[in-house]
Amino acid sequence: MAEHYPRILLQIEQNWGGITANNFFDTLLLDNREDREGFPQEAIREIELLKEFHNFLFPLLSVNPYDPFSSGGILSPLAETFAHNPAANSSATATAFSLGDDTIPPASAPAKNAEKPVHGRGNWPKVRTQHELSAISELRRSNQKLYAQQGKPVGEILVHFGFSDEKSLRVVRRMQERNEQEAKPIGQVMVELGMIAQEDLTCALCVQSGIIMVDLAAITIPPETSKIIPNDRARERMVVPVGIYHDTLYLAVEDPFTFKDASFFTMLTMHKVEPVYAPHNEIVNRLNMHGFAKSNFVMREAKEEFRNLAQLACDALPSSPEFESEKLEASLSENDATIIKLVNKMILNAYFEGASDIHVELFQGSPETEIRFRRDGVLEHFSSFPRSYHPAVISRIKIMSGLDISERRQPQDGKISFGLPEGERIDLRVSTIPGLRGIEFITIRILSSGEPIPLSDLGMSERDMKVFRESTQRTYGLILVCGPTGSGKTTTLHSAIKELNTPDRKIWTAEDPVEIVQPHLCQVQVHNKIGLDFAKILRAMLRADPDVIMIGEMRDQETAKIALEASMTGHLVLSTLHTNSASDTVARLLDMATDPYNLSDALLCILAQRLARKLCSQCATREEATAFELEELANEYHQSGHDKRPSRAEREALIRAWHEAYADADGKLYLKHAVGCKACSEGYKGRIGLYELLQITPKVRHLIRLQSSAQEYKAAGIAEGMRTLKQDGIEKVFRGITDIIQVHSACA
Repeated sequence: MAEHYPRILLQIEQNWGGITANNFFDTLLLDNREDREGFPQEAIREIELLKEFHNFLFPLLSVNPYDPFSSGGILSPLAETFAHNPAANSSATATAFSLGDDTIPPASAPAKNAEKPVHGRGNWPKVRTQHELSAISELRRSNQKLYAQQGKPVGEILVHFGFSDEKSLRVVRRMQERNEQEAKPIGQVMVELGMIAQEDLTCALCVQSGIIMVDLAAITIPPETSKIIPNDRARERMVVPVGIYHDTLYLAVEDPFTFKDASFFTMLTMHKVEPVYAPHNEIVNRLNMHGFAKSNFVMREAKEEFRNLAQLACDALPSSPEFESEKLEASLSENDATIIKLVNKMILNAYFEGASDIHVELFQGSPETEIRFRRDGVLEHFSSFPRSYHPAVISRIKIMSGLDISERRQPQDGKISFGLPEGERIDLRVSTIPGLRGIEFITIRILSSGEPIPLSDLGMSERDMKVFRESTQRTYGLILVCGPTGSGKTTTLHSAIKELNTPDRKIWTAEDPVEIVQPHLCQVQVHNKIGLDFAKILRAMLRADPDVIMIGEMRDQETAKIALEASMTGHLVLSTLHTNSASDTVARLLDMATDPYNLSDALLCILAQRLARKLCSQCATREEATAFELEELANEYHQSGHDKRPSRAEREALIRAWHEAYADADGKLYLKHAVGCKACSEGYKGRIGLYELLQITPKVRHLIRLQSSAQEYKAAGIAEGMRTLKQDGIEKVFRGITDIIQVHSACA
């Protein structure tokens, strides 16, 4: 039409959207004047398509809207949609085509990044929490379908989720059939007609293909995940790391169907990469969010920024010698803007850098207050601020945590709910301790409020994982996780609870504090000031018909006795204990006056653990292990399990077993060493668990009843497959996860 009949096409454009349009189409198709040559078949097909398209956009102009027997009357779903959608009608009255277009789409059709569809009555099944992402990753891992509509036609998916209806779908299909030679996918036609937005078509294709969709505006991304890709790389490729489960990095991209950078990010992060869909605007907003994807290099910039802020505070101090420091301290208020900025900046930097603790310390004779962060178990100097600001900063933190700012002689404990720039909140536990001359020290623990780590990602050996899982699936009994403070005991318990958290179980937890929150758990916070301790909570829980009980810590004889009784009366009880090893735990419980016969019947397993720093995957170097190194490792390995040095035959047997299990393709054993780069801290990044699991077998039960020594429990466990903490660490050294320096540090 545009090439051979431009004048007629111009007249169609002039009549478009008017009451005379249909008459003009009929005149073109039905007029049989003698002087008329007639249209070729291709032109007739285009005129019929234009007429049908016009009637689709303007059903009230093409039929009698008050005729209930008319296919386009007021009872027609299609007519009803446009009659009650002024935006759709107004957009359609504009010029609906341009010369030379084959499909003749409306000029005012929504842009490809339109946010709301015309029919916008449905919601796409997008992942909005880490819990949902973890659950959907389990489905992916077991090769199950993610969506009930997966694999079905796009049109059917759009109807199912409420973005179209059957009537509209039939009209579009007829329009497709009219143009068979240049037929376009039905979803593309609906976008061009303005029926749906491009984003909705992409979501429908994701459902059809089984691709995960995420809501970046709602989901909370853990700091360790956001930092796995440097900010410049994320901006360059327009990607957002969303979560890591089962060694798979879920990467939000704008077009997962054409994403070609998976191998690049696999090499960069050392994780398998799976693209998930998120709209372009959400990716941009997330990349622009404060504190996203900070690396160690960016942390140095954060330190410099904080130092500059502190320097401005120092410059603002009066320089007059008559103005004494005591008067200056008295003039500073915890509500001053500078104090508020210093405290907020300190907490934000600690959170985004993955620190677990903040230490605010003023030492005697020091002109500045020092701030140190603990990351991956190691204290690092962060920054400092003027000494004169110390009292005001301490008071500000006390006010935020609900403590008494006038009390400086007694230790105090409090809690802060701190708001992040993106709207999320984190919990902070605050402890104040008085020092000399009225100086107070403050430690702030950043509580891990994120999703629990999947049990399979903790790093247990195959044997330990099998025994631990079997124990957690028992209907009653006692499971203990032991180790010093900060060894990851609570994380392990919550990982186990996550697998037990099913609709057919009632689970209660008593914790101090509640660090990890899971849905469908009944979690209770210990409050010693009002007498709400572990023993009192546990007695109350037994009256609440629980299936599983988790006790944050067995601190005293009363709690241990009640927990033991609960585990023998049809409840599965999980708890922690501060002991050095699994074998020492039994002896400790017997020292707490627990009955040895009840204890032997109730105990299922004891898991001791430590945390060792992991080698950075980006900079660690690999070297062949020397004969001397192998002999030393074999000596340590055997000594740890048997308390004596191995014979030559035992040492050689160990080294042969390591070659069979861990040797490279060339038959050699290699060890990795820390180097250090911008992405890590002195060659280390993250931590891995070292485990020692004592299964309570009939032999161990017999030893418990005899109240044997810890050494006898250890010997029995080793004979039945147990590996000590150091032995587990040495095996992780051969796997390239950590090095022997960190194993010695964790298992000293």
